[in-house]
Amino acid sequence: MKNIPADMKAFVNSEPWWKTVFPTEVICSDDGVGDLIKRLECESRKPYFVLDSSLVSQEVFSPLFGKERVFVFNASASEPRTGDVDRLTEIVMSDSDPADLLVAAGGGATMDLAKATAICTANPGPSSKYQGYDLEMKKGLDIWVLPTLNGTGAEITPIAVLRGPEKKLGINNKFVEPAVAFIDPQLSAGAKKFNRFFTLMDCYYHHFEITKSKTSSEDALDDASKGLMLAAEALSCKMDRHETSAAIKAAMASVLGGSSSIYGRVGAAHALSYGLSNSSPTLPHSVAVTIAMLALQDIYPDGYADTLKFLELNEMPKPVASEYGIGVQDVEKMTKTALGMEKLWQSCFGDSWQKEATPDFIRSVYMKIIK
Repeated sequence: MKNIPADMKAFVNSEPWWKTVFPTEVICSDDGVGDLIKRLECESRKPYFVLDSSLVSQEVFSPLFGKERVFVFNASASEPRTGDVDRLTEIVMSDSDPADLLVAAGGGATMDLAKATAICTANPGPSSKYQGYDLEMKKGLDIWVLPTLNGTGAEITPIAVLRGPEKKLGINNKFVEPAVAFIDPQLSAGAKKFNRFFTLMDCYYHHFEITKSKTSSEDALDDASKGLMLAAEALSCKMDRHETSAAIKAAMASVLGGSSSIYGRVGAAHALSYGLSNSSPTLPHSVAVTIAMLALQDIYPDGYADTLKFLELNEMPKPVASEYGIGVQDVEKMTKTALGMEKLWQSCFGDSWQKEATPDFIRSVYMKIIK
């Protein structure tokens, strides 16, 4: 990939680096919070803010926490659940002066909560009934996002991933795509190394699996190939401290992760990660997919090798499922969940996926994981 910005001035003035066409307006910024507030005031919007609780101690985000209508979400406790969406939807809709916009600042979990809530303001009933694909829904509130971790891709995608009472599955609908995304690579400076590292690992896996996919479009493959290179370069820099040049690459890779996911699909590692995440509310998705990749050496040998390399380079221990309370008692439940990820298995194995992704095969991978 040519002309990668070396500093923030170059990043702010960069041309679009993605090939896939998507409706989200991407604003490259060196003052993400300030630019967001100016845009809100200029357009006289009535926003409701959904903010990650980890940002409350960071001075740069204090103008957002000082706003009148704020919902603080503890993303470190769990990824968003359908119950969280239902509760926030009720809060937003009960306001005497209704909001016309939801603004999310945080990582992928916080953005997904806001995206799901926004569309559910126009669609009655529990949000769990909208988990799935190709369901007819009305447009809800507009969505603006300010990512504070580089790598989730949620700032672009028409997906809001939720934990439901029965399954972990997204609301997949064009109306959950953010209208505006303010991209400021510097905003990840206050995040812990653990979060910065594993979020970017998930970004790498998105790109890696899409480049291996048998169902992705040409544009998705193009974006994923560029994103894979950027994510790998950023992960090859030691992440003990925040470096602007690496953060720029990570932020660019994240946008490509979102764009490539629109017409591209991830594969086996993500399919297995859903079973893992569904069995432990404290297991972050990014860690779950890393655990899955470490058990897929036969299917993704180069992804497995890169995972070991990035972990060692950044002095991060291999994540283990048992540390999150996952054991043999969860194998059947995880197998059932993973089997339901038909589109991802098809992406990995092609039209004959049912011959490969059998219950016995999936069960054997989970047994390998928990040993």
